[in-house]
Amino acid sequence: MKHKKLFISLTAVFTVILAMTIFLMIWFWGDSYKGGNGYDGFGDFSAEFKIPGLDEGACPQGMGNYRARYTVKDENGEPVLDTNGKEKTDKQNYFFISAYFKDKPSRIYVVGQTTGLVGYVSLKDVDGSDFYGHVGGVATNGYTVWVASEKNVYVARAGLSSTNNVAYDLIKAAESNGEFKFTASFDANCNAAFVYYYDYNNNAEDASSYYDKLYVGEFYRKGNYETDKLHHFTTPNGEENKAIVYEYSVETTASGSEFGLVKIKDDVTEKVPKIQKVFSIPNEIQGFARISTYHGKSDEKYDEKNDGLVLSQSYGLKKSKLYYYSWSSILDTRKSYKDLEYVVVKDGKEELKKFDGFAYNGIYNLTTSGNQGAPYKDTGTLYSYFVDGKALNNVYAIPSMSEGLCVVNDRVYVLFESGAYKYKTFVRQVLNEVYSFVPRNKRSA
Repeated sequence: MKHKKLFISLTAVFTVILAMTIFLMIWFWGDSYKGGNGYDGFGDFSAEFKIPGLDEGACPQGMGNYRARYTVKDENGEPVLDTNGKEKTDKQNYFFISAYFKDKPSRIYVVGQTTGLVGYVSLKDVDGSDFYGHVGGVATNGYTVWVASEKNVYVARAGLSSTNNVAYDLIKAAESNGEFKFTASFDANCNAAFVYYYDYNNNAEDASSYYDKLYVGEFYRKGNYETDKLHHFTTPNGEENKAIVYEYSVETTASGSEFGLVKIKDDVTEKVPKIQKVFSIPNEIQGFARISTYHGKSDEKYDEKNDGLVLSQSYGLKKSKLYYYSWSSILDTRKSYKDLEYVVVKDGKEELKKFDGFAYNGIYNLTTSGNQGAPYKDTGTLYSYFVDGKALNNVYAIPSMSEGLCVVNDRVYVLFESGAYKYKTFVRQVLNEVYSFVPRNKRSA
């Protein structure tokens, strides 16, 4: 009888171990994400470069890019001279990757598309103290660097050196793993998780233009990443979006505002960047990339309706998704923001109320005597737009923990967090590289 009980016990233990082994094998190796034809899966994505800082404890979050000149060097690291005896230069895209750490200041890593890893900068707050914020995104147009972190956008403007170009300053500081200080910040009016700089002619080294925009957006997940109830909308397609993205107009000169963005011109207590458009987006979005189809050719006419939008959606260990939308279809959903309605409960009854304008956090009108008056509300022609399935061109199922996005010409670059120390033990497919792809409409793939 004892032997029988022992046999049953050992059999039960063996069965549990076998089941766990099979589960773990399927979990880690059973889904390579390489299936599917054309652009239906991850197999057509290209690995571009190694994500920096992973072996130092970095948790990568956001990614931006900027095209700039660099000095060409030989295999010994010496500058190559041209026929006139001057140092030879060329252009390349630099990638800026923001990352936070458990026990040291947040960083921005710099990677040259041709030259490889440049180094990193440790971030300093506006007051000069070490910056430990959960840096969620980074973007630059040369004149300005923007970094999203929790409820704020942190800004660095040109002026750190004689170059009058803060992106060059950041690159130069990264060569010696130096420091980089923010010069201003502003309330994002949302739980800022990502930023994206849209350069309509795909060449961020050129001066900013009227068409260039900055986008600041938030992440929503029920329970642990809630957003303001006034950011919850039912789209025209009947979908429930609970996060928003704001569009800002970018200053076209280096001598513009301290935020590098067009500001409110009314008499208010603080001149803050003016929100130009509001976009309602799906939940669990980690990255945003608006793709320009204009390349600045003489025979080409710019039309923003030809653009596209890619959103990076992920949370935890489940598959990430990249949603590719038609920009023109999104623009067709336009509604006046002040006419949108929200629900309030009064005496146990639900009542619909109109927004009647956009209320900025902590901004007040000034009285004729210059004192603080009533809270400021933008009651002008601010419009809202809805990103939902009606505008959807394609969906890509890819490995977990996709984060920030950036664009070089027609290719979208995707950053992943799965290689960070705190996650890689549990992730079924750890990605230590940035990947890129060209979005395609599903119907024409």
